[in-house]
Amino acid sequence: MKKIRHFIVLFTFLPWCLAALGQGKRISGKVTSMGDQAALNGVSVMVKGTERGTTTDESGMFAIDAAAGDTLLFTYVGYRQQDVVVGEASTVNIQLELVEGSLDEVVVVGYGTQKKQDITGAITSISTQALREVPATSAPQMLQGRAAGVDVVHAGNKPGAGVTVRVRGRRSFNAGNDPLYVVDGIPISGGFNDINPDDIESIDVLKDASATAIYGSRGANGVVLVTTKRGKVGRTNINYDAYYGVSNIMRYADLMNGEEFAEYKRESRRAVISPVTGRPLYDDEDPNADVNSGIFDAVELQSIAEGRSTDWQRLMINDGSMQNHGLSVSGGTENTNFNISLGYFNDVGIIKGQDFTRYTTRLNVDQKIGQRVKVGMSTLGSYSERNGEDVNPYNAGADFGTLTENPLGVPYDENGNLIFRPTSDGLRTNPLLEIVPGSVINKSKVVRLFSSIYGEAEVFDGLKFRMNFGPDLRQDRKGDFRGSLTNVRQGGDPAANNAENFAFQYAWENILTYQKTIGEKHQLDVTGLYSVQSLQQEGTTINVLGLPVESLEYYNLGAASIINAVGSDYQKWTILSYMARINYIFDQRFLLTLTGRVDGSSKFSTGNKWGYFPSFALGWNLKNEQFLQESNLFSNLKLRLSYGETGNEGIMPYQTQGLVSRTVYDFDGSSAFGYRPSSIRNDGLKWETTASLNIGLDFGLWNNRITGAIEVYQSRTTDLLLPRVLPITSGYSSILSNVGVKRNRGLEVSLSSLNIVSPDEQGFEWTTDLNLYTNQEQILELSQGKVDDIGNLRFIGQPAVVYYDYVKEGIWQQGQEAEAEQYSSIVGGIKVKDVNGNGVIDPDDRQILGSDIPKLSGGLTNRFRYKGFDLSIFAFARLGGMIQSTEYGTFRFLSGRVNQYRLDYWTTNNPTNAFPQPNSNLETPYFGSTLRYFSGSFVKIRNINLGYNFSGHVARSIGAQSLWIYVSAQNPLVFSEYVSQYNGLDPETPTNSTPPSRVFLAGLNVRF
Repeated sequence: MKKIRHFIVLFTFLPWCLAALGQGKRISGKVTSMGDQAALNGVSVMVKGTERGTTTDESGMFAIDAAAGDTLLFTYVGYRQQDVVVGEASTVNIQLELVEGSLDEVVVVGYGTQKKQDITGAITSISTQALREVPATSAPQMLQGRAAGVDVVHAGNKPGAGVTVRVRGRRSFNAGNDPLYVVDGIPISGGFNDINPDDIESIDVLKDASATAIYGSRGANGVVLVTTKRGKVGRTNINYDAYYGVSNIMRYADLMNGEEFAEYKRESRRAVISPVTGRPLYDDEDPNADVNSGIFDAVELQSIAEGRSTDWQRLMINDGSMQNHGLSVSGGTENTNFNISLGYFNDVGIIKGQDFTRYTTRLNVDQKIGQRVKVGMSTLGSYSERNGEDVNPYNAGADFGTLTENPLGVPYDENGNLIFRPTSDGLRTNPLLEIVPGSVINKSKVVRLFSSIYGEAEVFDGLKFRMNFGPDLRQDRKGDFRGSLTNVRQGGDPAANNAENFAFQYAWENILTYQKTIGEKHQLDVTGLYSVQSLQQEGTTINVLGLPVESLEYYNLGAASIINAVGSDYQKWTILSYMARINYIFDQRFLLTLTGRVDGSSKFSTGNKWGYFPSFALGWNLKNEQFLQESNLFSNLKLRLSYGETGNEGIMPYQTQGLVSRTVYDFDGSSAFGYRPSSIRNDGLKWETTASLNIGLDFGLWNNRITGAIEVYQSRTTDLLLPRVLPITSGYSSILSNVGVKRNRGLEVSLSSLNIVSPDEQGFEWTTDLNLYTNQEQILELSQGKVDDIGNLRFIGQPAVVYYDYVKEGIWQQGQEAEAEQYSSIVGGIKVKDVNGNGVIDPDDRQILGSDIPKLSGGLTNRFRYKGFDLSIFAFARLGGMIQSTEYGTFRFLSGRVNQYRLDYWTTNNPTNAFPQPNSNLETPYFGSTLRYFSGSFVKIRNINLGYNFSGHVARSIGAQSLWIYVSAQNPLVFSEYVSQYNGLDPETPTNSTPPSRVFLAGLNVRF
């Protein structure tokens, strides 16, 4: 290791050593920020016209070899470049000037960049620092709680699980609500787990129509712009990032133990009167009732006698692990910049057989050719494996799963071997058999090659032409195998299937930009675009039964005795686009943006292929007005107004055509195959269109000690792509049509504050980032106009997803027998509200109980720094929504057959109003669906990160420029009524099949 370290040090410093042989003298100095005099770390120092360069350390110090007369170039993001001619002095101290109005010089806005002070649309930028604070599997996960109006919810707790991202709510029913992701200028479709988060430099989210209209039909649901790291002018840097951690279950479900389960089972029989004896099926007056009643089998009786109880959860759950390693080499000269990275990520879940592994490589190169031409490319290569995506032995359902397994059952025999059926229940098998290596295999493999290639030429001063080409190849393969001793096969022949999908997508863009300053007060920026994007994909599937040996798994399906199904699929779509944008600035006070985009989609028929999407935005930099020039309160104040239209064509290809499906019929007494129409052709299908209005205010107070933005918006989506109901006598139930209207309204607040700022770089500092947002979603019209569609749970004036059910009032108590019978229930059963007062419980008594949309969401980050220590605490909250819990859903039967939560259920001695009496005659309690609705409010401490930056002296002792180590706790705390009062597992993913886990990790970042 010592030799390797010396080699790295030699390799790093060799260019300097060679350069020093031919140079005059050593120039050193310190670079600070003008104003607060803070040292700047990472400033690029370059000798103009050469490849000699360096960067400042954490103290702002630099050293470089140069000769008298050479020009040193000092560049740093967010600061103005400064050029210094070397004289006789060997010490040069520099103060860089901060670009007015922002700590970041530019923001990515789509097909280009803008200074933040010149932006007219609603755009949120997430800083590199914020992106690095929480280790993430994918880019969308990095957005959670970071941007106002961007609602990010984890789709599950399995390794490799994705997230659901909604920018300013849901707009569509059928055409999709996911935002458009653009990586290095190229739109992509899916596969976000393929991108290494370590490669991401910044993320910008376009939210209003003025910002998103530049992407036309693709930007209807917002746009997420991902920019990866590129090389910078200066010395070559080697960066190594790594962390390793262990994960453990956040909380176990509070289930009944063996004794409690036995009593619960007895109670389920006490509720049933035998028609033969006229007494309960479990008679407490019988001293040998456990044996004589026949409700317990031999294994259960033995467990009761011995006081034995099996905790299936703890047998199923293990500790997991998470690790990440990233190595990158970057640097550049005045003509060539490069960044090369390698990445490895591995997440092993807390349930055996569930894990995710990803290998990535990225090459970013930018090359100047002369003074006016520039070319470059970004290439991602990725390979990933995910195990257990479709496997869930923990919470598989009513007839199987760890959560419902009988605690009186026995998992192992006297020899320590797993027992196939722990009890005499013929449908329930041992869930531990599902995690025996080789018994269940569910593996996904993904290979991806994604590139962004560009060429840019400055035709003359101010006029540039740029061509982008982005090919994207993706190969998916999923194999699934179920052995004989699994719950699916129940001791029968093994079964297997596999599916493959190949997709090729490309985007080709031609962009012309012209920038001109006229006089001293007029600035013009014009952008024109012609682009083509196309996707073609093919898929095959095969499903078999009866493999001769289990060792074949899913690799030799031709050896199976039965081929159940073989299928294949093909899709292709293309979008052709034209766009023009004009940005005009007058006197740095008044801003105007005009955008028009035309998209043509192959998914629609002739006459409706084209969609037209205009937008405009106005901005007023009030801070630059004379009456605020001398203000000590406002350091920034800008008012924005925008309006525009965007489209959505996110339906599957060929929906405008009449489709057919295979059918069987009798042909002269023999079975024959044929085809029948399965959908009605609709040539009139056209784009969904969303018109949006946004009013925004950007502000900075007391020399930007407090900065932020307030956004108020309304969007109205028309021509919704919805099935229109048809009379069943037509032979069809519906036809896909453009019907319906939806509206979204919202308020967003973003705040950043420098609470405590120290003039000493080693002093104590405290900063805070806060974002809060709310969204109100309403259906205004449906296929029948302003009429509710109760069958599909769609209601005028309500969000797209609501919970519509009976209202639980309590439990019928003793003495209410007649009233309970009138309402088709029993004493000990659920009492629901007779809303219409007609004396019976009927469908008209159902009510809208709530929605999954929270009333308020947001994120809060506090950062503290003292000397070399830094601490960040990140919290995420969703308040006011409702969840529908599968943990308390229909498969929690209370029939006395499967295990339950430790519920407060009704008995004659416990007349509670919480849960009904167990009843073996009722597989599901009357109105049992009313038990599954809970408050969805929660606050999660998503991450606590404590780090230490070693001094430059310590870093240099190992041949490094900087060294940072840290420890981190992910998901350490959650505050939720669903968790604290009802023992729920996770209010964020209440339908989740894997319990949430905490991760404790340690990591380092070292730069050579």
